[in-house]
Amino acid sequence: MARRNFFTLAALLCFGAGLAVACGPFFPWQLLDDRAAALKATPANSFTFEASHLVPAPSDSLRAVQADYAGQEPAPDEARAKADAADLTPAQLALVERMRTASDGDAALALGGALPAAERLYTAGAVDFRAGNYRQAIDRFAAVGTERATWAAFMTGRAEAALGHDAHAAEAFARTRQLARDGAPDPLGLAVASYGEEARLHLHAAKDAAYPGEIGAAVELYAQQAALGARSGVDSLRIIAEGLLDPDPPSDDPTHLRAAVGVPIVQQLLVAYALDRIEDEPMPDRPDVADSGAAGKSIMTALLAALENRKIENPAGADRLAALCYHIGRFDCAARFADRENGPLAAWVQAKLALRRGDLPAAAAAYAIASRAFPDAARAPLDDTHRTLVVGEQGLLTLVRGDYWGAMTQLYPVSATYWGDVVHLAERVLTVDELKRFVDTQVPAGSKVEPTAGDFALAADPPTRLRGLLGRRLVRENRIQEAAAYFPPDEKPDDTGHTTVYYLNAYAAALQDAADRWWSADKARAWFSAADLARWHGMETMGTEGPPDYFALDGNYETGVGQAKLEGGFVTTDEQSRFAASAPRPDQRYHYRTIAVEQATHAADLLPPRSQAFAAVLCHAASWMLDRDVAAGQALYQRYIREGAYLPWAAHFGRDCPDPDFDAAKRFRRDHFARDARHFVSRYRWPLGGLVIALAATTLWAKRRWTFFRRHGGRRPATHD
Repeated sequence: MARRNFFTLAALLCFGAGLAVACGPFFPWQLLDDRAAALKATPANSFTFEASHLVPAPSDSLRAVQADYAGQEPAPDEARAKADAADLTPAQLALVERMRTASDGDAALALGGALPAAERLYTAGAVDFRAGNYRQAIDRFAAVGTERATWAAFMTGRAEAALGHDAHAAEAFARTRQLARDGAPDPLGLAVASYGEEARLHLHAAKDAAYPGEIGAAVELYAQQAALGARSGVDSLRIIAEGLLDPDPPSDDPTHLRAAVGVPIVQQLLVAYALDRIEDEPMPDRPDVADSGAAGKSIMTALLAALENRKIENPAGADRLAALCYHIGRFDCAARFADRENGPLAAWVQAKLALRRGDLPAAAAAYAIASRAFPDAARAPLDDTHRTLVVGEQGLLTLVRGDYWGAMTQLYPVSATYWGDVVHLAERVLTVDELKRFVDTQVPAGSKVEPTAGDFALAADPPTRLRGLLGRRLVRENRIQEAAAYFPPDEKPDDTGHTTVYYLNAYAAALQDAADRWWSADKARAWFSAADLARWHGMETMGTEGPPDYFALDGNYETGVGQAKLEGGFVTTDEQSRFAASAPRPDQRYHYRTIAVEQATHAADLLPPRSQAFAAVLCHAASWMLDRDVAAGQALYQRYIREGAYLPWAAHFGRDCPDPDFDAAKRFRRDHFARDARHFVSRYRWPLGGLVIALAATTLWAKRRWTFFRRHGGRRPATHD
């Protein structure tokens, strides 16, 4: 799937980076990397989400108690000790620990005389339970007071279950939940845990003719536990589904599966589990992915066969079943089941089917229906990732249809997840004026984007990042005065105390000076100042967010955000044209360095070739290129050799460069002009002297003629033949 490209790429980079970097970065998810795969991918929630939504979440106050980090729940003894510590003094805690080392409940009871009655009786009962004295433990638990009532009821249920009294055990577990609802202390979350304990009773009773009812009751109880946030409930549901669809060792007897699929809640569970296994099986119409004969295919086909054998025409969760049919290539049943639901998942499947038919308008309409569920997280039957994904795919389809403004409007709200796709639209598809209009109308300064599933640190604060992207793009278009308004005004200054706007203004002033200054040395100084700013601050003032500069990754990586080239399906000719027209000039890595070298070359062109400034400017320009373009650096050095004067420091040309002395260059030109003038006069003094005398005589004759002419009123003197 296209969404997996993120993980693949990150893994490859981590492996290939070796000792250079530990690992990273975590690139954003991008749908545009493989558009065909993204639009074909099967809609499927995570199993955890589906298992937690098999039944509505209870509206009572029961809560699961588990660790904050995934996959770990507190050990029972650890949780109990923590709860005890909240109610007992250190001396009483020590006494409880002594009681728990007793051989039986009577001995424990004798040790705990100084404890509150409820704690003393409960601890003695717990000792009896551990010793296997279940009947005695039940009697002690029955006498426990309110402070430990939920604890006692829960342990009574476990003791009755150990005695094989399932009905009594179920009553005790139900009582545990009711006590907690009525306000009895439940610091261990035993009320929620009691769902799982009661479900286990039904699993043990799931045999023969009673199998469907008992397995359905167990799933119902585990589902209620999962709906209350207990990971153990989710794990138990997964184990049940795996046992029915993917038993280990495999079984050729599908009796239990055929019986279980007749129960609606079990149908939903099995479909959710099968969809969770789609990663095990390639898409049937994806020849680019080798068919590994994975377990996912047999799971899905076995489940669908069981449903069809039972002739279940209106299964629970038909939209999920439609997604399953779509994935295994049963497009007929996918369409049939999708038509029976009105929710976003059904519409999403309908969009996929329309795309397969090549009906883009129908697909767009279906995507619009599916994406309407995005803002309503509470009611939408999609997990966080897929609520975001359906909007992302809608934006992708809108892009394919040539509605670039619409695509940007749809993708921008999920830009924290699909930042790379937003970068492609903003930097390479929209014109700069279209992007400016979008930012001015949709992304005012200080605006926010709500977090979405799959957020990445590099895509934090999308409004600020998008405004900065526009600002840098305006600089690349030589619209520097407009650009300043889009850089963050509250940006933290760098080590020198300056912000990006400071460097941007300095760059603009240098370019203006280069145009306005009169003397060539002053123009050269301005060109070199602009070049130096472009070289050292070009990334933040004009660098591309995606290729080729990767400002999004601080320039440290050469892939991962945006699109370096357009290829594959679902790319239009118009998008290709826009992509080419919006490329930075030059379209190469760290393009602003080349711009800096060009500006430094302008400076050198204005300087006396034999001056120190000429050599120093070329030296700096070469230093900016030698590490990335040796040929360009060598060309600058060869120009210095041809035109410049010998300078001792040039032995380290391109590595150790002094500051250009533009004042000396200005004096150099003036002094050389005066020296050349003296040399010329000295060499040609006699011809020049004769020329001066001739000019003086001519001037004197002309002056006399003019004076005579004026005295005679403009009349010529009389002449005689």
